[in-house]
Amino acid sequence: MRVGQARELIGQVVTDAVRSGFEAWFDDMDYATHPAPTPAFRAGRESAGHDASRVPEVPRARVESEVTDDEPKVFFTFKVEYGSEPIIQLSVPRTWARQVAGAGWAVVDGRPVVDVLEWDDSVTPARPTRVRTALISADYDASMHGWRAHADNRTCLVAWTSEGTASLVMPWDEPSHA
Repeated sequence: MRVGQARELIGQVVTDAVRSGFEAWFDDMDYATHPAPTPAFRAGRESAGHDASRVPEVPRARVESEVTDDEPKVFFTFKVEYGSEPIIQLSVPRTWARQVAGAGWAVVDGRPVVDVLEWDDSVTPARPTRVRTALISADYDASMHGWRAHADNRTCLVAWTSEGTASLVMPWDEPSHA
């Protein structure tokens, strides 16, 4: 996979995560019948960002990346009230283009991957067993911003089925080694 293709794929999974997060919040909070009040403070200009009576449209996320010598990470925050596209910023190691994007690991289990930290070399080709990723959260902030989303950087184990399907193990679900 080329870097541009990896960015496109990451943009799509982030967009999908925000949409599904907004939909889940809308359903869980029963906003269809009882919308949250419009926030008292409104910083942005887009009224859809403050309308809890419906799930807002989410434009396709744009992905920007830069090479870093620091810890790889994702920066993502999106507020519908500003009326612009979501932008996800990746800080990736120098090896990302070849070892992650080029090898097809830019997305694992529906989440963006900024680094592969450990590999399983017992299979060919090698596959990731621990990755640096981002969990996308989306909700409605009734105090200020309305519909918004952000990313939380995480290091996760990668579990593999016998069929070769990868899934991420959240840190709170990792087996304890007591």
